[in-house]
Amino acid sequence: MEVGSSSGPNKNRVYELSNTTADNLRSTCSVSTVGISQSKEFVALQQHTAQLTDKYDHLSAEYAQLKTSHAQQRAESE
Repeated sequence: MEVGSSSGPNKNRVYELSNTTADNLRSTCSVSTVGISQSKEFVALQQHTAQLTDKYDHLSAEYAQLKTSHAQQRAESE
């Protein structure tokens, strides 16, 4: 690939753009589409993680109550 001179009418002009470079440019566009779908997947995983965290917190609270209740029953039976 050759770039035009830094002055004159051909400034910033690119010559001999190879097929490989053009293919890379096309695949870059495809990657951005994949990034969008991956970010949707990431958001879905974040939501699922939040739901699981809520369930875990609820079960932990239930377990703590059951443990306290069991300790009280045990103390009463002694």
